[in-house]
Amino acid sequence: MRACLLSLLLIAAAPAFAETHDHDDHVAEAEGLRVLHAWTPATAKGADALVYMEVENTSAAEALLTGGEADGQELELVGFSYGAAGEAWTVLPGLPIPAGADVDLEPKVLALRWSSVPMDLAPGAELEIEVEVGGQHLPAHVEIGEAGATAHSHAGHNH
Repeated sequence: MRACLLSLLLIAAAPAFAETHDHDDHVAEAEGLRVLHAWTPATAKGADALVYMEVENTSAAEALLTGGEADGQELELVGFSYGAAGEAWTVLPGLPIPAGADVDLEPKVLALRWSSVPMDLAPGAELEIEVEVGGQHLPAHVEIGEAGATAHSHAGHNH
């Protein structure tokens, strides 16, 4: 039910992005900011999901990536570190993206972490989230890949 409400809210908000939103499901953009190729590996209900994507800033000003939202829950920006205890992540308050630059959120580097997902994220399914960047909430379409996936599949789309 909550996922349906989120989807309806995103559909209702779509006219606000009509002039700058690319109609390709895997690209969200507004005012010189673009979110592309958002994906996450399949994740079981109750586990933490890590969402990856490309964020481009073609505007003339620096933009701050701060996190996002999915199904009414916060997505935290996290950075990965490695030591004797193995992999760990740290919540980051934000990541500046300089004008004309882009940032890749990718496995073992950076991600948006969704703690305790409320449903199974099954391979082949899709998910709608909002990405908070540059003071905007960009609706983004997330492809759910196979469990353990380490890269985004570009099968079936081209940009």
